[in-house]
Amino acid sequence: MNNKKTILTILFLGGLWGIIEATFGYLIHFLPNGFPGMIMFPIAFYFMFTSYKNTGKQSAIFYTAIVAALIKLSDLFIPLQSAVSTINPVVSIVLESMIVFAFIKIYNENRIYLKSAVMSFGWILLLVFSQRFVFHPAEGLYLKPFAEMIGFLVMNTIVSGLIIGTFLKLKQNSNFMILKYDFQKISYAMPITLLLVAIFCEIGNSLLF
Repeated sequence: MNNKKTILTILFLGGLWGIIEATFGYLIHFLPNGFPGMIMFPIAFYFMFTSYKNTGKQSAIFYTAIVAALIKLSDLFIPLQSAVSTINPVVSIVLESMIVFAFIKIYNENRIYLKSAVMSFGWILLLVFSQRFVFHPAEGLYLKPFAEMIGFLVMNTIVSGLIIGTFLKLKQNSNFMILKYDFQKISYAMPITLLLVAIFCEIGNSLLF
């Protein structure tokens, strides 16, 4: 895939990820703290893994995450919006990209569920450490009692690991893909449209919620 198609693919998937974060992501964040990450991390993994597979470049993992993170940062333009409430999900996206990048380095078709669980545990653990020692958001797993926090870490590891492992297993045995799109035929219009829709949804939902 040439550089133009690589860039358009990254923008396309990053924009679509941003739309999911700005719509479905807001809805499930009404769940108790600790539950949304069990679903949103596998979604993030899907977009980063798909970007890597369709470009053949490991760096696409980071760049796709950066696109999604920049969409989140559009909340900084909203008056009275807390900077911490904006930065916290951005940090989460960056940490996700770091863990997925490390996972891809060791990825093969052996022990997929175990590796998926380890990756999921690594992400949630990094998130809790960043909340506890760096950003101190008003809400977060780090504020829960120790036993409850450990319970959520284990639950996140199991649920996210099962979802990601199942996706990779299905993909192993077939051409299974949630999003079927011919990235070789991608045009400028689609990713630009997705990015604009994602920013509109992000700012709109931030104003509403």
